[in-house]
Amino acid sequence: MDPKLRNLEIFRIFALTQNVTETARQVRVSQPAVSQILRDLEHTLGLTLFKRVGRTLQLTAEAQALLPDINRLIGQMGALRNKVEDLRSARAGSLSFASVPTMISEVVPEAVLKFTATRPNVRLRIASLTAADVGHSVRVENADLGLTFLPINANGLKLQPVVKTSMACLMLREHKLASREVITPGLLDGEVVIAQGPATPPGFVLRDTFAQVGISDLVALEVNQSGVALPMVRKGMGVALAHPFVLPLDQDEVIAVPFEPDVELVLSLVFAKFAAQSQLASAFVAELMIQIRAHTDALAAKGLKCFMD
Repeated sequence: MDPKLRNLEIFRIFALTQNVTETARQVRVSQPAVSQILRDLEHTLGLTLFKRVGRTLQLTAEAQALLPDINRLIGQMGALRNKVEDLRSARAGSLSFASVPTMISEVVPEAVLKFTATRPNVRLRIASLTAADVGHSVRVENADLGLTFLPINANGLKLQPVVKTSMACLMLREHKLASREVITPGLLDGEVVIAQGPATPPGFVLRDTFAQVGISDLVALEVNQSGVALPMVRKGMGVALAHPFVLPLDQDEVIAVPFEPDVELVLSLVFAKFAAQSQLASAFVAELMIQIRAHTDALAAKGLKCFMD
């Protein structure tokens, strides 16, 4: 404790006990030391704080007038110390996080639940954004960190890839192609193929892969988010080419079958390039990584290409 604050605390205890010996016992210093601290406080403030009545030392009217403010100051300093300690240990403060919608649907809620369970004083703000908007939000520091698929405009950003996965074919369990170990473009002839448009990272990578191997665009129904494709598959509208994270683990109506050629996607954490990462952000990332790993392992167990570096 700061020496000046400790002197005020000793004065407060003396005001309660009206006894130098008892004050010394409570603060665990010698009686002469308490007497000297009280004299020094009088000198520092330039006020007479104590008067002798017989063999006892009592507070003056000036000291009585100061006491409420001293009590309030000590309480505020105690609260400040607790707040600082909470911030140091990532138990208080605020944190904003931006992510593409599918990760918020399947991975982020569990991370938030575990993170806030031991941090009731933390204020979290979660934003569901497009990949480009995730990058922009972190870049202008509207969000402390983000989670999205690459590629995105990395100007002013620091990217931390966490998962490599590949697009799969999502279809109803009773679909005629559901028993296949791998789906190739030729098998999709006559199928309504649903996929993200080229303005999104997965859609861009899909078209780029097609161009590299000389495959014409198979997509008949274009969506702006992989999460939009899933209900269409459930309605029997077609087969979706999407990253496997869009698939809920607690259902068996829709299955995912690996697709060839390999359309590799990278899931990445996103930070502002020149901003320091807070203890709170680091703690949230640690919990988020646990949940991403659990989901990644579950998808890999289904035979899908999905692994962490």
